[in-house]
Amino acid sequence: MMHIIRWTRPDIYNLVIDCARHMQGTTKDHYQAMLRLMDYVITTLDRGLFLAPKRELGGKNPDYKFDISSKSISDYANYKDASKSITGCVTYLDGAPITYQSSSQKWSFYW
Repeated sequence: MMHIIRWTRPDIYNLVIDCARHMQGTTKDHYQAMLRLMDYVITTLDRGLFLAPKRELGGKNPDYKFDISSKSISDYANYKDASKSITGCVTYLDGAPITYQSSSQKWSFYW
């Protein structure tokens, strides 16, 4: 699972880390969570990192401008076990992802 999240599926990063935290004292619930995670990966093959730029560089056009964009997302304390938000971001170069990051925030505030 760590290989999958590292190279193709950053969307499941926090779920895999949670499963790994319970490796020493696993229960049937942890096993069921792992099976649900694997089922999610199998049924969402269209998601993940796809290295397919929108256009080709070719190296012949001196006026070529790279298109760099990014996207961030948060779930606002939807992570029930720890009551923390998860924040992530992805940076794209010509439509192809080049960096990503996901982490749970250290503090939660409820209104």
